[in-house]
Amino acid sequence: MTARIRMAQELDRVPSMTVPLDSQQELRFQRLMERVILVDLHQHPMVLPERMEELTDYLRTDDYLWGYDAVKAGGWTAVATANFFRGLVGTPDLSMVQFDDVAQEVALMLSDLNRRDDIARISGPDDIVAAREQGVAGFFPTLEHLAIGNDLNRLDVLYGMGIRLAGLTYNRKNYIGDGQFERNDGGLSDFGIAVVERMNALGMAIDVSHASFNTAMDACRFSRAPIAFSHNAAYALRAVPRCRNDEELRACAEKGGIIAITAVPNSLSDDPNQDIECVLDHYDYMVKLVGIDSVGIGTDTNVGNHVDFHRVILGRNPEQLPAPYLDGLESPQDGKNIVRGLIRRGYSDDAIEKIAGGNALGFLRRVMD
Repeated sequence: MTARIRMAQELDRVPSMTVPLDSQQELRFQRLMERVILVDLHQHPMVLPERMEELTDYLRTDDYLWGYDAVKAGGWTAVATANFFRGLVGTPDLSMVQFDDVAQEVALMLSDLNRRDDIARISGPDDIVAAREQGVAGFFPTLEHLAIGNDLNRLDVLYGMGIRLAGLTYNRKNYIGDGQFERNDGGLSDFGIAVVERMNALGMAIDVSHASFNTAMDACRFSRAPIAFSHNAAYALRAVPRCRNDEELRACAEKGGIIAITAVPNSLSDDPNQDIECVLDHYDYMVKLVGIDSVGIGTDTNVGNHVDFHRVILGRNPEQLPAPYLDGLESPQDGKNIVRGLIRRGYSDDAIEKIAGGNALGFLRRVMD
């Protein structure tokens, strides 16, 4: 089946800009990249079919390609893998994916990367540092959201597989709590509180990127460890449901958590020619709101046509998708552009190193230690 499905081009799928720098800034960029730890807390490195209509057929093959070359080209030290696409085998609704489907995807990915000498399996912050020292790229197994049903012990199974960060919900309600698009926002359930407590005990980071407001605030309240918005942006700049308001962002930061900025096309701009500048605007806003120590990277990029994924898989109206891609941050290949963009925006070397990966390392240490 895989041989009959044409896959997306992993590198240079579309023309994507390089953030321009002057000669002095270019030298600064080169020096920074020699030492910076670059971490994406939310990425989808699975290579997707060229035609998104064939995605479910592809997922049924259990013979997947992973974007190792794109991750390496982007300069990433480590990328969180946000697994859950294989859940489409059992349901068209990504909020309702089943545990066995998601666990199968993670297992297949780990089996594949274990055969690579140029890719490290990441289980924690020390592994990320080691990957940087060894000059290899790291894959950090994470879940878009917890497909555990009502079985608390599945958290231990996932931890045993190497999962160290997971979202509590996707867009709809589950046993844990309410998703961001639920009509009635009830927050965490009693079972959800037990999930938070078990994740704390295991040292598994809690992600509330797709959680409802009350679910996110409950997670802040009941978790003993810091939590993450792993791929979000500021509602104050972009008043759409996937962005978060200042109250919950501050609550996350005050608990020692991290807010990582997304780069999904058409989520931060209505410009048909949108580029990385709309993403950098949210870095500027978030640093002013919560401080430099609470901001990180969570691009939510994938290896394929992200706009077609929204159109075909998520059922978005084409009129809501004016841009064919986000120029300058279209795929994992463009990761270095974030460093270039922060240089151009006037951030210091120390600030860039924190945003690039230092804050992610600190967050993971606070959760896991």
